[in-house]
This record gives sequence, structure tokens and C-alpha cells, in this order.
Amino acid sequence: MRQWFDKHFLMNRKELQGLSFFTIFIILLWILPNLYGRLKPLKQDPDFALREKEVLDFLAKNKAYFQVDNQSASSLQNVGKDKLKPEYFTFDPNRLTVDEADRLGLSDYQIRMIQNFVSKGGRFYKQEDFAKIYSITTEDYQRLSPYIRIPDQSSKKDNYKKQTSRNFTRQANFDEPLFKQLSIELNTIDSIGLQELKGIGPVFASRIVRFRDLLGGFHDKAQLLNVYGMDKERFSQIQDHVYVDTIKIKKININTINYQELLKHPYISPKQANVIIQFRNQHGNYLQPSDLLKIELLNEDFLRKIAPYLAFTDD
Repeated sequence: MRQWFDKHFLMNRKELQGLSFFTIFIILLWILPNLYGRLKPLKQDPDFALREKEVLDFLAKNKAYFQVDNQSASSLQNVGKDKLKPEYFTFDPNRLTVDEADRLGLSDYQIRMIQNFVSKGGRFYKQEDFAKIYSITTEDYQRLSPYIRIPDQSSKKDNYKKQTSRNFTRQANFDEPLFKQLSIELNTIDSIGLQELKGIGPVFASRIVRFRDLLGGFHDKAQLLNVYGMDKERFSQIQDHVYVDTIKIKKININTINYQELLKHPYISPKQANVIIQFRNQHGNYLQPSDLLKIELLNEDFLRKIAPYLAFTDD
């Protein structure tokens, strides 16, 4: 055994020195990077220091908003109420503006709840109704109730009856010869003008204008069928009294538009917008509408709908 060990492992003095040097060299290679990292002084990044200061300033100014976990629901609703001393004046909660509510000392959260309630058709008919808004505390109601003034609802009912009567009269006028001569250009008319059309009230008129603005304009009056709630029967009543001027269409520069802007178009889905942008980035600008058919996800039906809205300049 001794002979076998001496034969395979016994080294002379020079070999032992070489092995020792190599071992020390390996150990130094292993510990030097860690040692250098500890001994090297950290450089101060001026940009980081500036950003850190901005963050700390922001947190200091908005400290109240970052203490939600330690607040009850009622205290959360009152965040920022003491930002200004309340100013008292008579008000109708049905017509309360954001500025007026702020002057009354209501918090942003409370103002938002009141605005949401009214915008969804809610009405305050008497003083006590104001207390039913769950973000309004008992303390708020007690200090504001002396200033709440809600007009007599009976007069409003009379006005509603008069307005309804005028609407019925207006609907009857649709059968007169004047309506037969009516001709409306869809890309320039406003929501008031659209109400001259048979079966189009304020809500429907607003939908048409909103959809038109998202499109960039109508290129075919049959696109009205894409408006939410529009059916063939209603469309048949008005199609002979509307037309489109395609010169008024606002086009999309497909070679410069970004993903977020392209996504706003009603005819373009998120997936389609993404592949259009990615293909352009990889293959360069589009030269003509048919270039879009090189994208596997897009087809001719899509191209027919979107082509009138595309521009292909490099600007």
C-alpha cells in the first residue's frame, strides 16, 4: 500500500511548491472579487439621489393617502376634508358642482359618490335624501342640512309634462312634408341636429356622434347599423334623409400611429392592433392597403372595413 501511494502521490520539493502556489492562486481568484466589492467605495449616482428626493417629497406631501391601513372606512372617506375651511352657502344637491362641493368641505371621495349618484339618474327629493349617500357622515349631514334647498318637485313634474307634450308634437311633425325634404350630412351634424331624424332622441343622437368620432367619420351611411341599439327598422326610417361626405373622414397614418392610438378605433381589436404595429416594426412601412393582407391574422373583410380610414404617408 505504501509503495502504491508513493508511486502515485509522492512529489518532490519543486512539485510541492508548484502545487502550493497554484492552490493559493485559486483561493485568491475566489476571494478577491468579494473583497474588492467590500473595499471599493460606492459612487454616488446624482440622478438616483435626485429621484430619491422627488419620491420622498411626494410621500411627504401625500402622507395621508398612504395610511389607509390604519384608518377606518369613515376616516378614509374624509381624507382631505380639512384641506380648506368649509364655506357655507345654500345649494341644491341635484345641481352641486365639484367646485361648490369642495368649498363646502366635502372630500374628493364624497364628491365622486354624489356625482356618480346623480349621473346615473339618482335624484334628491328632500333634505333627508342627502344623508342616504353612504359616504356622507352624520356630522357632514348635520352641518350641511341647514343649507340644502331643493326646489318643489311638483313644478318639475309640470315642466316634464310640458316637455313631453312638445316631444309628442315634434314626433307628429315628422309626418309633415318638411321632414320628407330633410337631408343631413352625418360627418358634420351635431347631436342636436340628429334629433330632427325620426326615432332619434338625445341618447341615440349622442351615441351616433360618439361612434362617428371614434371612427373618424362615416364612409357609408349603413355604418349607422353598427351604433349600439340601431336596428334595421329604425335605420330604414332615416336612411333616405342622411348622407356622408367622405372628404370629412379623419384618416389614420398607419406608418406613424402607435399601439394605444390605433387601439381606439372601433374596428380594430387589441390583437389586430398589436400585429399591425409589430409587422410594421419588422418589415418597414406599409405602402398600400393590400400590404395588411400579408399579416396572417387579417383578412379581406377587415381590410374592407378599415381601408377608408388609412393613410400611408411617411410623415
